[in-house]
Amino acid sequence: MTTNLDKWQEQIRKIKQELLGLGEMRPGALSRQFNVCGKPGCRCKDRENPKKHGPYYQISYTHQGKSTSEFVKREMVADARTQLANYARFKKLTQAWVQLSLRIAAGRRKNRRSS
Repeated sequence: MTTNLDKWQEQIRKIKQELLGLGEMRPGALSRQFNVCGKPGCRCKDRENPKKHGPYYQISYTHQGKSTSEFVKREMVADARTQLANYARFKKLTQAWVQLSLRIAAGRRKNRRSS
């Protein structure tokens, strides 16, 4: 019969395996922005039908207490989205790992008291 401890350890093993498969990652959020320039007569200043310049893509994040924003070239947006998704998955998996580890620790304490 499989105990909860065995199930939780198996879940951790699967999490570790999935973590190995994650590729490049980066924290943050990707935003799409449009800008208005300062040139008089530019299409972005048209009173009837203004057309802002863009889109421009930017990643904003905080790492080690420092906030940073970086522009991302259009041809790199797909890679950036993949990296952001990998980071989100990494965080979710490591949080699940910690939660399972806490359950295992509590289960072992309970088993020691019972014996």
